[in-house]
Amino acid sequence: MEMQSLQAKFDTQDQAESVIRKLASLRGDRFRLERASSAGAVSSAPEFSQTTALDSRLEASEELTPAQTSSNAEFTLSAIVPGDASDQARTVILQAGGEII
Repeated sequence: MEMQSLQAKFDTQDQAESVIRKLASLRGDRFRLERASSAGAVSSAPEFSQTTALDSRLEASEELTPAQTSSNAEFTLSAIVPGDASDQARTVILQAGGEII
């Protein structure tokens, strides 16, 4: 199965986590959520693979929760999705308020 890499940025962690749940249902894999502040610092949660339960993948991203207090925070999500679901994955990202990069 051909897999395609996607990257998107979001204003909030909640938007990004919502997309992770939806992309997981499309058989997405290797989710990585990072926070970049206005100072350029980046914090990241570990990379996750589909072999881990979705709840565990989202729980690990809670390490980024303190970033929600920063109004200048931006969240970057990367994932791989099956090629035949890539259009639907892009739609999910855009509908959640994300921007594909």
